[in-house]
Formats: sequence, structure tokens, C-alpha cells
Amino acid sequence: MNKILILIISQCLRWAVAAPTWPSPVDELEDIMMLNTGYRARGFADPVTPCSKGAGPGRVTAAEFIRTAFHDMATGNIFLGTGGLDASIVFELNNGGGDNIGQAFPTSLTFFAPYLSSRSSMADIIAMSMHTAVRACGGPAIPFRTGRVDASEAGPPGVPLPQNSLFTFQNQFARTGFDPTEMIQVVACGHTLGGVHAENFPQIVPVGSAPDDVKQFDNTAKFDNKIATDYVSGQSTDPLVVGPSQAARRASDLLVFNSDDNATITTMADPNYFTNTCKSLLQKMIDVVPASVTLTEPIVPYDVKPVALQLTLQNGGSEITFSGDIRVRTTTRPASQISSVQVVYKDRTGSGSNEISTSVKGTAAGFDDSFTFYAFSAPISSQSSISSFTVLITLASGATESYDNNGAGFPMQDTIMLQNPQSCVTDSGGQKLLTVTAAVRLPATSAELTLSLKVPRDVITPELQSQTVAMSQKTIVGPYNIVTGTYLLEGSQAENTKFDVSAGQAKDTFKSTGDLGTTCVPLSSTGSSSSSSSSSSSSSSSSPSSSSSSSTSTSSSSSSSSSTSTTLSTSRVSTSTTSQPSPPPSSTSTPSHPGYTYQGCYTDSTSARVLTGKSQSTSSNTYASCATYCTGYTYFGVQYGSQCYCGNLFSNPTAPAPKGELECNMKCSGDSTKVCGAGNRMNLFKNQSAGPMPVNNVAGWSYTGCYTDSTSARVIKDKYNYDNALTIERCAGLCKGYKIFGTEYANQCYCGNSYAGPTTKVQDGECGYACAGNGAQACGAGNRLSVYTAV
Repeated sequence: MNKILILIISQCLRWAVAAPTWPSPVDELEDIMMLNTGYRARGFADPVTPCSKGAGPGRVTAAEFIRTAFHDMATGNIFLGTGGLDASIVFELNNGGGDNIGQAFPTSLTFFAPYLSSRSSMADIIAMSMHTAVRACGGPAIPFRTGRVDASEAGPPGVPLPQNSLFTFQNQFARTGFDPTEMIQVVACGHTLGGVHAENFPQIVPVGSAPDDVKQFDNTAKFDNKIATDYVSGQSTDPLVVGPSQAARRASDLLVFNSDDNATITTMADPNYFTNTCKSLLQKMIDVVPASVTLTEPIVPYDVKPVALQLTLQNGGSEITFSGDIRVRTTTRPASQISSVQVVYKDRTGSGSNEISTSVKGTAAGFDDSFTFYAFSAPISSQSSISSFTVLITLASGATESYDNNGAGFPMQDTIMLQNPQSCVTDSGGQKLLTVTAAVRLPATSAELTLSLKVPRDVITPELQSQTVAMSQKTIVGPYNIVTGTYLLEGSQAENTKFDVSAGQAKDTFKSTGDLGTTCVPLSSTGSSSSSSSSSSSSSSSSPSSSSSSSTSTSSSSSSSSSTSTTLSTSRVSTSTTSQPSPPPSSTSTPSHPGYTYQGCYTDSTSARVLTGKSQSTSSNTYASCATYCTGYTYFGVQYGSQCYCGNLFSNPTAPAPKGELECNMKCSGDSTKVCGAGNRMNLFKNQSAGPMPVNNVAGWSYTGCYTDSTSARVIKDKYNYDNALTIERCAGLCKGYKIFGTEYANQCYCGNSYAGPTTKVQDGECGYACAGNGAQACGAGNRLSVYTAV
């Protein structure tokens, strides 16, 4: 068949699965899976981009993601209908790891933990990491289905280990649903990335026998069939095929590949066959689940998806602000072909056709798709209100596309609405007091606040616990009762707790405490609405009012999303005039502020903030206001349009954004001509008058300076350790007896008697990461060592 025709067919089949109706249970995971960079980026692909990226010398995070998914699945039993990919691995890391030896598993699970929520199970996150790792390394897009349920205890032992016999291997794979041929194929697919670490398997890779004590499976840092071609041609460097593993009777890849006289591995030497086979079998692998679990259809990107929708009652109660973003997929139809995007809504009775215009807010991208976000904020009558809406896209050609959520319209309910300005998180005796305010439409008077709390436990990931709080009535504003509920949060719960407000069957769901301010703004029962709008709204027909709501559908949320089908038309469905979307601020000029040196667009994380001195979120955020707020600090960073962060050191690892300034593309909330970061991206500034970096000499050692290093050619490498409680004192203790030691990347400690390669002394300011175990100490940075010499 013609190769071009095959490509066209494959692209069509990719999206053959029908898009779900919004809101859908897959919405949160679809966001995490699709939004790698740019506006509202979720950052899930950051650790595996580029493919060679790792958490330490010789480590490849993409390989560790794949290994974690395989080890979690490997204890499943299709005959009993138990186990499989169920996140039981979080309970299986004690006693030195057992079947799960090495840092790959705790490191991966630690990264996954912030993504755990009531809408994204740890098992689904582990499964999705397979798709992310393989795609980041140039491999096929592994179809990802959701619906996995997390286990509450460890699974049985039974992960394949290098010392196993062929009979044991075949039985272990058969237990999880793979025949002998598929066993060979899965091993080849899994071992195209990564290698064997001397620390974990010294009988296979003796200590000191390989760079960084790691022997890679092949010599390419990408998902390809080199593992097969090298083996077939007799040039394999796979440590499980050649080398000490043979004498140690641990040459497991050789044993598996040769089990059918090399017939299967020879077929895997064909690159197309290898890719297609791996796509099929790796999906089969992550789809091994308990018999009680039913998986969804594979996630596909939505052509149009509402995001962060919110209804907010305004002062006096006569108006509601309707705000949010419309995400439009621009993969096959670039944003340059879109003239305008409009939200067309119906009132509470299902009547009318009221238009709201939008403006470009930002762009985002995944591995295979691009998106543009169109923002809106407009006042609507609290009496006539809203019940649903459609999205109308007008192309530059004049043609229009109407998206109606599979014919149902995108539903909105106004029975209960979170009042974000009147909700906040405040200090309360060492804890954080969460105050949540909601508007409940009369005649309803009662409401509940339900929190999904992350509670620490004696394993690496937290447990989700639900807590329900009755909300008390405060006052009446217009057609709404104003109700409030409070709850004391502990530790990181102040930033990572999701919550819902509900009145009967009506709900406003999946809100985040991290989006709330530190001050609750009063809501007045008198006065006109003072809401500002980034876009205008106009009505093309009158909207009769209604005294009560009959809607019981689930409401929009701060991260709830939708899926739609499209209805194409060649003429406009209304006659109202809308303005052209305004572009984001120009990225051609470098951000600057007097007295500060601009560092660039840097990565950040909601679960591991880079600057932790203090922070604020404000609707008037500018470079000047953030610099003033951060007076006395070395750094300030602006992020997500309205956020400002201060700090003297980097409390968690950061790096320049992969696409540079293009990824910091959100307008500052107080100055639309400037950019203030984006989701998990910040514009970082350093005070030019900041003092020197803190030097923490310890007994027997003297600080030498900040020096360059390289992951491919370590400067100090006689001994090393990764320590998430690292301090200068702990590293000095580890390196007792050596002549020099260096701390790097917040949690890495290196010992040596001399420099193993060329290095250059640089300014102390380049070693700006706070030590993982002491935020007042500096522990190097990326490829930067804080070096100490024995005295």
C-alpha cells in the first residue's frame, strides 16, 4: 500500500474514537497528558524532555518511568483476575526494594505524587507515564485508557529478575497474559532505554567498570530497535547479553532472546515492525488490570475544550461574572486561520442566543498536538443567568464551525457557585485555615463543602481522604444565599487540596486551594457589579428570567474540561459583530526591571516551588510591584499572570524552559504589555545588589567556590550519594577521608581526592540551589558544584 495513504489512514484512525461529552471523567488526565509546554502546561513530560534527561549520573528518567510501570504490572494474575497495573508498587519498596531494587521507583513515584487526585489515580498516572516516556524518546504514541483503581496493599512477589530460569520467565509472563513470543518482544521494547546500575546489580556491572557505574543497553538515547539490531549482528553491548552477567548466570536478555533460536528478536530488527509491535504490546502491558476494573476508551485530544469555567456572583447580586478559557486544538488548523472564537449561551430556561467574545490568552503544545486558549469574562444577569453554551469559531475565510458538545451543549448550573474572591487560606496558629464561600440560589439554604485531602502515610505516596463540612448561611445577596465553611489544613494541604461545594445534586467541583488568595474579600448585598471583563457580551435575542434553577448537572470547575463533536457550517449563526482576538504580548523584547538582571524563563512546579521566601497573588501584578514586594530578597519571579514569588536561594531544582521565552506567554495581570510567566513557568529576576551566596564552612573543610560540572564527565566522582535531606554537614560526613567534596542540584553529594576532569570556577551566584535538607545553605545548581576542600 502507498506509504502516504498508510500515513493518512493512520492519522484518521488515531481520532476514530468518539470524543466524550463534557464534563468527562477523563478531563483531568487529558490535560496532564496533552499540555506539556506553554500556557496551562502541566509539566508531566518535563523529567523526560529531552529523552536523555536523568535524576543523576547515568540515569535516564524515561527508562525509569517504563520500568516502574512494568514492575507494577508484573505481579498481576490474569487467571485470578488480580493485580496488574494498580499502583501496589507504592507498598512494595520496603526492605531494600525486594523485587524493586534501585532509585528508579521511589524517584518516579515521588514525581507522580503531586498529580494524584480524585480524578487521577496513581495507577492511571503510572500507566500514562509509559505513553509519556516512550513518546518523549521518539517512540510510538502508546494509547492510554483510564479508570484504574489504586490498590490498598502490596501485591505478591513475582517481578522477573535476571537470575531467573527461562521456565520461570515464561511462567511469569504467561501469568500476566504474554506468550513466549510476546515475552521476547516486551523485553526488547523495554530495554531500548536505560541500563544496569552497579549499585543494584554488581554481579552484572562490577563497581568501577563503566562510566557512572551504569552500563547502558545500547548506545542511543532514544526509543529505537538498536537493542535488536546490535544483538542480531553480534555487536550487542547489552550487559544482560554480554560481559560478567554470563559467568554470573544473569544474562537474562540473552536467555530470553535465544529462547526460540533468535527467531523473534530477528524480526524485531526491522524498525517498522519493532515500532508497531512495541506500540501494541506496551499498551497491552499497561492494560493488565484487576478483573473488577473497566477501562475507558483511549484518550484523544479534544478539538474544543472549556477550561477553568466559573460563575461568580457580584456585589449587589444583580450580575454574575461568567469567565474561563476555551481551548482550541490547532494541530491541523493553525490559529492563524481562526478569525474569532465566541461563546454563545442560553439562559436558565434554555432560551436565547447570547454571545460573548474572547481574546487569545496563550498557546500550549504536547508531543503531537498544539492548542490556543481563548479567554473571556463577561457579566450576565443573575435572574436570567445561564444553562448551557456552544462555541462558535469563525475562520479567516468567513466559514464557521459550531461545537455543541455532542448535541447537548456545554452544561452550566447556577444553583451553587464557588465565590473565589470571598474564599481564602489564612495562617492560624501554625496551620492554615481554609475559608470557602459559595452562593446558593434561593430557595435553597443548605450546602456542603467536600475536601479531597492528601494525607501522609508510611509509604512514598499520600492517601486521599474525603472530608465533608456543613456550610453555614451568612447573608442573602440578590437571588442567592451566601454560605461559608471552614477547615484547618496541615502542611502542603494548603496548596494541593481539591474541594467541591454542593447543594443537593448541584455541584461546583474540583476547585483547588492553591488558586485561592490569602484574603477573603467581602461581598456586599448592595451596589452594582464591579466586575471587569476582558471581552464583551451581547445578546441576539431576549432572555426571559426565571426565579429558580432546575439544573442538577455537574458544574464547571477550575480544571474540569470537555470534549465535543463538531458541526460545520458555511454561514454565521448570528449577526452580532465581534472583535478580532488580541495576540499575547510580543516575545521579541527581553523582560527587564531597573536594579535587577533578568535570568530568563524558568521551570517551576506547584508541588515543589523554586522560590519559597514568600509569595502573593494579585490582580495588579507587574514587575515593579513584585520587585517591591520582594524587597530584601535576592530573586523575584512572576508566574501565571498574577503570581509573585520571592527567595534568596532556589528551594527546588529549576532550569531554563525547553523552548525559552516562548513558554512564558501569559500577560501580567497588572500590565498587559508585559509577560508574567505561565503555568509552571516564571520570568526570573536577580537583584543586582544582592550579597554573596551563603558560605557554610564545617569543621575540617573550607569552601573553595562554585565550579562547573557535567553529567557526561563528572568532575568529582570517587564516591557519590543522592540525599533528599542533604546539608553541607551531611555531605562532609559522607566524604570523610577524601580531599574534596561538592554539593550539586540541591540533593547530590560527590567525594574525591582530585578533580577527574576540567572544571572552571564561576561566580558563587551560579550555585544558587538551596540544600534539600537546609534551605539556608547553598548546594550547587544544575551542572554547578559548591566545592569544599579538606584543611
